[in-house]
Amino acid sequence: MSNEVIVHKGRTNIVIVDMGMDISTETYTSQIRSTPNQDATLIAEWVVTFETDGTDGKLKLVLDDLATSQIKATSGFMDLKRMISTEPFAAFDKPLEVTFRGTVTV
Repeated sequence: MSNEVIVHKGRTNIVIVDMGMDISTETYTSQIRSTPNQDATLIAEWVVTFETDGTDGKLKLVLDDLATSQIKATSGFMDLKRMISTEPFAAFDKPLEVTFRGTVTV
């Protein structure tokens, strides 16, 4: 995955993340916040599922068009957290930068 994620406002956005190992028994969450701090303003929350069954290591992150059409920000920071018991652990070394772009067509 590159160091920047582009989210198109007013569109459903799908990002595939390859964790490179069997993750079928794990739970992940992902949020976009205004700064890289956990207490920063929440902009959006990805719906995280497996692309198949998780044994291939691939996660599917989805932001639907209703959620993206409400975004006013132009940028943010995205995390990906792996839940172990009830504790979240960062899956990335640092949050990824997110750029929000308006749509050209309707």
